[in-house]
Amino acid sequence: MCNLYSIIKGQGAIIAPTRALRDATGNLPPMPGVFPDYTAPVVANRGGSRELCLMRWGMPSSQKALLDAATKRADKLRATGNEPEFKKLLRMEQT
Repeated sequence: MCNLYSIIKGQGAIIAPTRALRDATGNLPPMPGVFPDYTAPVVANRGGSRELCLMRWGMPSSQKALLDAATKRADKLRATGNEPEFKKLLRMEQT
């Protein structure tokens, strides 16, 4: 269910129905699979106008999922003899 989206038409097919005023995507190639946590064209409100831009997209992760992922990273670092900065690892998971 993660890759039910694809982009096989050009930017015009996105801009026309969304009435985006600006295209910041450059030369957008066809994307046969659009996956969460990867960049994809998105229409965003920026500076009072609608803009087609590339953004990382998907459902936001829950706080528990972010905490679990940071803990897993910290455990791997501890196994190598390094003591991690947990707050830094947590910030990495959020971006």
